[in-house]
Amino acid sequence: MTVANLTTTYMGLELRNPVIVASSHLTSTLEQVIACEKAGAGAVVLKSLFEEQIHADSQSMIGDMNASVHTDALDYFRGESEYYYLDEYLKLVQEAKKKVSIPIIASLNCVSAGQWLEYANKFETVGADALELNVYIMPANVDQDGRAIEKIYLDIVKAIKKQVSIPVAVKLGPHFSGLANMLRELTYEGVNGLVLFNRFYRPDVDIEKLEIKAASVLSTPSELHLSLQWIALLSGELKVDFSAATGIHDGAGMVKQLLVGASTVQVCSAFMKNGVEHIQSMLKELEDWMDRHGYKSVKDFQGKLCQENIEQPEVYERNQYIKALVGIG
Repeated sequence: MTVANLTTTYMGLELRNPVIVASSHLTSTLEQVIACEKAGAGAVVLKSLFEEQIHADSQSMIGDMNASVHTDALDYFRGESEYYYLDEYLKLVQEAKKKVSIPIIASLNCVSAGQWLEYANKFETVGADALELNVYIMPANVDQDGRAIEKIYLDIVKAIKKQVSIPVAVKLGPHFSGLANMLRELTYEGVNGLVLFNRFYRPDVDIEKLEIKAASVLSTPSELHLSLQWIALLSGELKVDFSAATGIHDGAGMVKQLLVGASTVQVCSAFMKNGVEHIQSMLKELEDWMDRHGYKSVKDFQGKLCQENIEQPEVYERNQYIKALVGIG
């Protein structure tokens, strides 16, 4: 059996393999980051620092303080609380860079291009290898059209790119009327990586208690296909690295995403179910598959089945849909 070369390049970063532990509680402490490296991860995305988290913590420290009476104190605590949250996160980045050799990707979860984004250069200062923007804007406001939502995404990217020189990825959902065009617009703004797709909060209903509750936060393997389709459609067309997220639970899922053009896969649910040690079984599946098919490196087959590289590119679009429904084609 030939020793397979599993290295891959993502946003200019050299990874020992394509498996990235996604932003989650699995990457929220130094000990957990170390555990991810020991388990074999190619990189980690640290648990996100939330825009709302900064604002909410600022307010909780301020409490019921009367602004008209305590103006100086109000300004002090607002500034202190924001910097406290940032300092704690920056400390994690800094310590992780000292303890592990794999790339550390910081993560910001944001919904607006606010002034707080000016702090982004601090991530670079403490050694983050890249920055992932997890942008979560649900298009549920009937007074807000699609272009207005797209502008928020683009404004966030513009603000970030002014602050940092490290690579920047955007993790986003599929809720765009012209998704391909939007992804291209993001690349025009200098985005280095696109993470497809964000998994939004999903509600459920308790019919006995008559309450809204959260549906399962964990993905299933069947959720792989949406990102698979879009990465296949665009990986050969856009000059950007794709990272597949949601629904990758095993080595076979990883192979599929690499074949259609992904550079990496981001895994969370499978590791929550099986522990980060599951990385080894995924890598073993990848190695065995490569050996069976005679591939010596990931680069030998990456993108082999993207739309630009197959004889019938229409299989990723309407043709397959028509065949499945009415047997035409």
